Amino acid sequence: MAVDAVSGSSGVSSTTDVKVVEPDKVGFNGLTAESFMKMLITELQNQDPTKPMGNEELLGQISSMRELQSNIELSDTLKEITTGQSLTQAAGLIGKEIEGQEGSQSPVAGLVDRAFVRDNKAYVGIGTSELPVSAITSVTQPASE
Repeated sequence: MAVDAVSGSSGVSSTTDVKVVEPDKVGFNGLTAESFMKMLITELQNQDPTKPMGNEELLGQISSMRELQSNIELSDTLKEITTGQSLTQAAGLIGKEIEGQEGSQSPVAGLVDRAFVRDNKAYVGIGTSELPVSAITSVTQPASE
């Protein structure tokens, strides 16, 4: 039986990589195709040579990873679409008079002069005040001059 030469590292490292992880990138949300491949290669390198992983099991893991990656990408896309829709809604309020209040903040009222997104949340601006679109309680057309 012929065996091809395999090159690579021993998997032992004397350095430790420290990475700052975003809160929404923890656990499965932080899993990328690259990190999965690293885990799979490590698993293959450390498996029991007398009981190697079968093709079905390997294909099942790869399939699970692709499904997980697709779900993560779909979730990210849906978040982007939702943020875009929120910004569109906020932009539609420019030039209109609004009233609203967020939490214990003092009430805000006036003519909307800008719309923006911060931390995936749509806001409108009235002079120096900012108000999330979700905190708006009334919208009216300004009186004609």
